[in-house]
Amino acid sequence: MKAKRVLVTGVVAATLVLGLAACGLKSGGAADPNQPLTVMADVTPHSQLLKKAEELGLLGDVKLKITEISGAVDPNQLVKSGDIDANFFQHKPFLSDWNAKNGGNLITAGGIHLEPLGLYSKKVGKVEELPSGASIAIPQDPTNMARALFLLQDAGLITMNVKSDDPKLDYSQISTKNVSGNPKNIQFLEIDRPQLAATLDDPKVSMSIINGNYALEAGLSPEKDAKHLEKAENNPYVNYLVTRPELQNDPRIKKLTEALTSQQIKDYIKTTYKGSVLPAQ
Repeated sequence: MKAKRVLVTGVVAATLVLGLAACGLKSGGAADPNQPLTVMADVTPHSQLLKKAEELGLLGDVKLKITEISGAVDPNQLVKSGDIDANFFQHKPFLSDWNAKNGGNLITAGGIHLEPLGLYSKKVGKVEELPSGASIAIPQDPTNMARALFLLQDAGLITMNVKSDDPKLDYSQISTKNVSGNPKNIQFLEIDRPQLAATLDDPKVSMSIINGNYALEAGLSPEKDAKHLEKAENNPYVNYLVTRPELQNDPRIKKLTEALTSQQIKDYIKTTYKGSVLPAQ
């Protein structure tokens, strides 16, 4: 999943919105079901999965116009405003936090895959070898910070004063203040997620927690290279296709969700990413 983004402004925004409008979109309104479905997605693996669904003929008569996320753009704001139909880059805790902070009511249309969060290092061979007072780079956005801290707890490095399986837990409110036990006196460095892989080469950073898609883009294999990897069972961080409420029953959204959750795509995920990306359970 990609990092929290700010809304693109000025000439770039105008160019993006005008380009999408040319595809038959009307800002703020429902899209024409006879037009291509416009979806903004991360490159890895999201856009790849969309293109594979097209390649396998799983979409029937539905056509996609895929825009890959890059630069300072907020895909949720573009869905909310009606400039695109859907996006594919985030998990539910991230979406819930965005809706709460932006007056949004975006909805999930289908859970597709999980990108396991991993603990990586070029300096420490095993988690148990982490020296006292070491620094660990973690995601700075609230929902993924919580995810990272629970991963460190699962690795036996810290203890949290909240439970990850608490159904009332608000992940956006979790921070390092919720660390109740830190026997190695770990120092937490809060870093923007796209930069976390680069911290592996920072001499001041002993270990880094990196999202699965960024690990793949950095040439890492989560299954092979992670010192500790997030478990898939009962994981709340499945990535979803997201849209507006008025498109919930749009036949194009339903067809795309059906395609992305098909056995063909699940098999493709398993054979292509070899544990670095997992089908939603």
